[in-house]
Amino acid sequence: MFIQVVTGKVVDLDGFRREGDRWASAVRPVAEGYLGTTAGTTDDGTFFVASRWESAEAAATNNDRPEQQAWFETFAPTVKDVSYANCSEVVTMGEGGSDNAGFVQVMVGTIKDRAKFDALNEQLDEMTAAFEGWRDDVIGDVMALHDDDDGFHDIIYFTSEAAARAGEQKEPTPEAMVFMSQMEDATDIVDYIDLSEPMLR
Repeated sequence: MFIQVVTGKVVDLDGFRREGDRWASAVRPVAEGYLGTTAGTTDDGTFFVASRWESAEAAATNNDRPEQQAWFETFAPTVKDVSYANCSEVVTMGEGGSDNAGFVQVMVGTIKDRAKFDALNEQLDEMTAAFEGWRDDVIGDVMALHDDDDGFHDIIYFTSEAAARAGEQKEPTPEAMVFMSQMEDATDIVDYIDLSEPMLR
């Protein structure tokens, strides 16, 4: 799987939502290799879009399509301060992305120790079981690692925002604490993007 992450600020919320819906009818029918999208906006006007593709080549081919370029011309005025991250390496936990999520939280971070991070990935089954034993509000997790730097966007899918906030107050199990400590040694979290009304396709 390949993921392209796009973030920035919304200047026309109605237009942003309208153009997001129009993409589904104008571009999606010709977007070969497209797998799905997680998108949304925050209370402060930040937007987040993560589009999933079978490969980087499929995403690049779509970007060159006249339908995509025509759509982007009308979408571009609805946003500003746009940044992109191409992610060829993707790590999933649990069910991964889910269209059944009622709330999505994105942790923006950097990998500070790649060896420790890779060691964690070798324990994905054990880590998934440990977190499932602690947080039953989490449906799944998709971590998109940037191609051009040590950054990542960790996209977490929850049953609901209320359940997620309640889950934050739960004491971690000993098993979860072990993996949380290892994650803190391997990564730094620099920002959170909360999507209370995620657009899931």
